[in-house]
Amino acid sequence: MKNPYRKSLDIFFETITDFKHTSNRINKVLLKDVQIYTAEESKYFSGTSLIIGDWTGPTDNGWKINFHTGIEKSTNKENYASEVENVLSREFGLAFSQCYEAFESLLKDFISIKIQNDSNFISKLPTNKDYSRENLKGGDDIFKLIKKAGNKRFKQYSKSNNNNFRFTETYKIFSEIRHSITHSKGNLKRIKIPKDKYYEILFEYFLPLNKLENEIIQLKFDYKTLDKLLIYLAEFGYQIFKILSEEDNYEWKI
Repeated sequence: MKNPYRKSLDIFFETITDFKHTSNRINKVLLKDVQIYTAEESKYFSGTSLIIGDWTGPTDNGWKINFHTGIEKSTNKENYASEVENVLSREFGLAFSQCYEAFESLLKDFISIKIQNDSNFISKLPTNKDYSRENLKGGDDIFKLIKKAGNKRFKQYSKSNNNNFRFTETYKIFSEIRHSITHSKGNLKRIKIPKDKYYEILFEYFLPLNKLENEIIQLKFDYKTLDKLLIYLAEFGYQIFKILSEEDNYEWKI
């Protein structure tokens, strides 16, 4: 029987592959640019000013009158390398965040498919909630449904796997990384990661450029870190796919 979960998994894999592909190119191009413009004989300067207009102010015969906000930024040869490092870190963080969103969307697709095809699963859910695809919530809510759908197999694979990745703890770290990128410009509050040895080891394994030493951690990424994270995210999605497929007696091997 055709596996109904497979199409959503492929779409997720396509998203991961797209971000891996473009991020790799951006990394190579900008690092090459640093080599060119920090060479001894080179010259470099870049400046940007924020110029805007007043929507409710006067015009020049209908044309917008622009003014300088007083906000500007410049980069010279001496700080170009560090500027590129920061830009790449920011872009790689955003890439991870987008892929994490695709991961949550995948989990929602899986649960929606499970609900449509498994009346026994539906009977185990509270009846006072709307489980339509558009109303499924992300975060802990969708992961709880995944754990319920995965039954004992979820617990078994979480407890024993090749990477020693406990699934709930891994999801927690990934979600907190994504939240800090999306809502706090990559500033992670230390209290968001439980003070537990396993959590600490796992966090620093996923993000080796970061240490849980301060109250606020400014998350840093390079391409190597992003590449590993996206592979782990893809493998996590595949693992959930495998669990649900085995539970429902579908072929899961690719």
